[in-house]
Amino acid sequence: MRFLLTISCILTSVLSAIVGIDYGQQFTKAVLLAPGIPFELILTDEGKRKDLSGICIRKEPNGGLERSYGSQMGSLATRFPQSTVLDLKQLIGKSFDDPATEKYLRTHFGIQLVKDESRNNAIKFDLGLGNSTYQFSVEELLAMSLNEIKARALADLEGNPNAAALVEDVAISIPPFSSQAARQAYLDSLFLANFSNVLGLVDEGTSVALNFAGNKKYESSDYNDETEYHLVYDAGAGYTTATLFSLTPQSDGKVVLKMESVGDDLLFGGKTLTESVYSIVLEKLLTHFGLESSALSDKIHARLYEVAEKAKIILSANTEYHTTLESIYGDRDFKVSVTRDEFEEINSDLMDRVTKPIETALKKSQLDAKDLKSVILNGGSTRVPFVQKHVSLYVGEDKISKSVNTDESSALGTTQMGLKLKTKTQSPKDIKLIDRSYHNFEVSTNANEEQIVVFGKGTEVGNTTKVNLGEMSDSLSVSLYEDGSLIKSYNFGDMSSTTKKLGCKSGETKEVIATFELNKSKIFDLVKTNIQCSAKKSGSLFQNLLKKNGDQEVLEDDTEGDEVESGGDLNTTSSDVNSTTSDSKLKSSKSLKSSFVPIPSATYPHIQPIDRKEKRKLLQKLAYLNGLDAAKVELTAERNKLESHLYKLRDLIESDKDKLAQELSTEEISKFTDFVSEQIEWLDFESDDASIDDLKEKIKGVGKREKEVKNYLEMSSADLSKEGMKKLYDEGTNLIMTIQSSMLKFGEQISEVRKKYEEAGLNFDKENDRIKLKFKGKDDKMLTFDKNLQAYKDVISKIGDLLKFSDSKFNKISKKELYSFHDSLAQGVAQMLIDLIELETTHLDRIKLFDEQFDKLIERQQQKEYRKKLREAAKEAEKRASSENKENSTIEVEASSSIEGASDASETKHEDESDALNSESTGNADEDDDPIEHDEL
Repeated sequence: MRFLLTISCILTSVLSAIVGIDYGQQFTKAVLLAPGIPFELILTDEGKRKDLSGICIRKEPNGGLERSYGSQMGSLATRFPQSTVLDLKQLIGKSFDDPATEKYLRTHFGIQLVKDESRNNAIKFDLGLGNSTYQFSVEELLAMSLNEIKARALADLEGNPNAAALVEDVAISIPPFSSQAARQAYLDSLFLANFSNVLGLVDEGTSVALNFAGNKKYESSDYNDETEYHLVYDAGAGYTTATLFSLTPQSDGKVVLKMESVGDDLLFGGKTLTESVYSIVLEKLLTHFGLESSALSDKIHARLYEVAEKAKIILSANTEYHTTLESIYGDRDFKVSVTRDEFEEINSDLMDRVTKPIETALKKSQLDAKDLKSVILNGGSTRVPFVQKHVSLYVGEDKISKSVNTDESSALGTTQMGLKLKTKTQSPKDIKLIDRSYHNFEVSTNANEEQIVVFGKGTEVGNTTKVNLGEMSDSLSVSLYEDGSLIKSYNFGDMSSTTKKLGCKSGETKEVIATFELNKSKIFDLVKTNIQCSAKKSGSLFQNLLKKNGDQEVLEDDTEGDEVESGGDLNTTSSDVNSTTSDSKLKSSKSLKSSFVPIPSATYPHIQPIDRKEKRKLLQKLAYLNGLDAAKVELTAERNKLESHLYKLRDLIESDKDKLAQELSTEEISKFTDFVSEQIEWLDFESDDASIDDLKEKIKGVGKREKEVKNYLEMSSADLSKEGMKKLYDEGTNLIMTIQSSMLKFGEQISEVRKKYEEAGLNFDKENDRIKLKFKGKDDKMLTFDKNLQAYKDVISKIGDLLKFSDSKFNKISKKELYSFHDSLAQGVAQMLIDLIELETTHLDRIKLFDEQFDKLIERQQQKEYRKKLREAAKEAEKRASSENKENSTIEVEASSSIEGASDASETKHEDESDALNSESTGNADEDDDPIEHDEL
C-alpha cells in the first residue's frame, strides 16, 4: 500500500489516536490509527468487525434508562420497536416536514417523531420514556453511537504502550450529496460525542477512491502522465451513488487523484429491496390468516421486516429462503418461503435504476463506459446478484475490480484522509488528492432574487475567495445558497453608523467586500466582511456583480482590522473555474480605506444548528446518561459477583454433603441450603431496585457462609486428637524458635556492620537514619510482624495449656473449639512465613545499602586525606620557595656592595675579586638546586 510506505515516520509525530468512522445506514465500521496500531478495525464487544447502526433506549423499573448499541440489542428491535432507533442516517439534516420523514415512519413501526419547534421543526424521537427531557434529537442519538465507538477505541488504547489513551481526532464519511444542514448536523453530533478535533467530513466515494489508490501498485513505467478513469459504485442500505475519479501517475513519481463527478439515486438501496421482500412476506401472512394489515401490531410488523432482511441476504447466495415465525399471531405459527424468482420479479421495475447513477456520473464528465479502467463495488447491496449482473452488463465484466474490501474500504480511506488533514504533510511518494465540489454555491444581498456564483461545480475544496458585493446601502443582508436553495442568511441591519466611520474621498463609493470559504468538509460560509472605499462604477449593484458570463468579482488583496488603509492596486479575477473578462476589473486606487464589520448570527430557513447554550445542556445530559451507564456496569458486575458466589456455595454444599454430615445435623445443613435458595430467588425476582451497597452486603453475607462451610469441611479431615494437637504445638514452637533465631541473626549482622563503621571512624547512626528513609513504610511491617508473632505465641500458649489436661478432660473439649485453635495456628503459620520472607528480603536490601554506603564513605575519606596531603605539600613548597627567594635577595645585595667597593681598587685587584665572587656565586646556586628539585618531584 503506497500510503503506508511513509506511515511509520508520520505516526511518530501523532500523539493522540485518529479514528475514522464509516457510519452507514445499516452498519458502522470504525478504524483506529495510533503508534503501534496501524489501521486496525475497532471491534465490537462481541469481536465483530462491523456493528449495527442502531440504539435501543428503554426505561428500567427503577426509573433509570438502559441503552443498548448495535449488536448488543439482540432481539430488542422486534420486542421493543417503539424504543429502537435504526436507519438514523436517512434523517440526518432533515426536518419534520421533509418527505424523508414520512418514508421513515412507513417502515419503522412503533416509532414516534415530534417537532422541535425551537429549531425550526427539527426532528426529535419520542421513545415512550414518559419525559420530554428524554426526547432525543437526531444529533443526540448519533452522538451516543459515536461516543460508544470512542469508548471502544479508548479501551483498545489502554493496553498499548506506544500511544496515549487519548481519542480526540476524528474523521467521518458522509454521503457526497449531503446538504449543508446535514454536514452541520454531523459536526454537532461529533461535538456532542466529545470529539474535540474533527479532522474532516469525507465524501464516501472519496474515501473509497483514496483507499483504492493507496492499494494500487505501479511499476516505474506506469509513471507516464497518462490519466485513467475509475468509478466507485456504492450501493448501500439507503441509496446508491457512483463516484467517478481519475488517477494520473506523473513522471515525477507522484500520483494525482482527482474527484471528477457523482451520480446518485437517493431512493434505491438495500432497504428498497428489503421492503419488496417485506411486501411478499406480509401478503402471504395476511392471506394465511385471512387478516387486514391494520390488524397486525407494531411488533408483528417489526418481526416480518426482520424476516425480510434475512431473506434478502440469504437470496443473494441461495435460490430459496424458508423460515417459521413461532406464535406470530394468536399463538399460531407461520411458515413462509420466498424464492429468488419472486424476489427478482417484484424488483424488475428497479433494474434501470441500478445503472442510472453510473450513467449520470459519466455524462457529467462527458465520458462513456468504455473510458473506464475499472469499477469498484462498495456497499452491501452490491452482493445482490441482479445488482451485480446489471452493473457488469453496463460497464463490462472485465472492469469489475476486486481490489478493495467492500465492507471496510470507506472506513480505511476515511482514516487515511484524517491522517492527511492532521499532519498536513505531503511526501513525494504520497497521493495528491484534488477533491472538488459537486454543487454550485451562490450568494445574494438584501433579499435580491438574483444570485451570483461564488464557488461553482468543480471548484477545488479548501478554498477562500473575496467577493465585491457592490455599493453599500443603509442596511445589509447576505444570503447563502446551495444549488439555488437558501442555506442561511446574515442580517447586518442598519449600517449607517459603520459607514459613517469610514471617510471616503469624493469620487469614491463604499462597497461591501465579503470573504467566503468552501472548506475541506465542503461547508460553505461567510467568514469576513469589510466596507471599503473604491472608485465609483457605473451601473446598478447587480449589473456590476453579474458579468456577461455570470462570474463574480474576486478580490486578491486582503485588509485586516478596523479602518485600515492599504495601498496598491485592487484587481478582480475569477474563481478556479470561471474566466475573467476585461470589463470585470475594478479601477485601481492608490489609497483604499476599509472598515471591518462583525458577522452577526445566521438565520436559517429550515432546521438550525444546535447553538452553544443548547450544546452545553446536551453535553450535561449525555454525561449524566453516561454516568448512569457506568453505574449500571458496576451494578451488573456486583450482581454477577453475587450470583457467582451463590452458585459456588451451592456446589460446595452439594458436592461435599457426606463430609458436612459428619460435622452437622440435617437441620443445620438445610439452613445453609435454604439460605442459598432464598438469595438466588431474591437475585432473580426481587433485586431490580437493589443498590450497589445492597449487593455488596449480600456478597459479604454469602462469603461468611462460604467460610463456615469450608471450616466444617476442613474440620472433618483435620487431626484434632491430643496427639495431633501435640504435633501441631511442636511444629508451632519450632517455628517460633526459627523466627527468633532469624531475628537474632539479623541483629548480629547489623552489629557487625555497626562495628565495621565505628572501626573506620564512620557515623553508623547517621547512615542508619538515612537508610531508614529509603525503607519508609517497610518499618511498619516490623510492627505488624511483632503483633502477628505475639498473637501466634498466644495461640501456641493456649494449645500448650490444653495439652496439660488429662486425656479424659481433653476429650471433653468440643471439636469446634479445638478446630478454632487448629485453624488459627494454621493461618498464623502461613502469615508468619510470608512476613518472615518479606522481612528477610528487606533486611538483605538494607545490609546491601550499608555495604555500598560504607565503600563510598571509605573512598570519600581516602580522597579527603589525599587532598589534605596535597594541600600540605603545596604549603611546604610555597614556604621553601619563599625562603629561597629571601636568600637570593641577600646574595644579590652583598654582590652589589662588593662590586661598588672594588671600583676604587686597581684593575688587577678588581679582576681577582670579581673571579672569586663569580666562583662563590656559582657554588651557592648549585647548592640550592637539589632541595628545590626534590620538592617539585
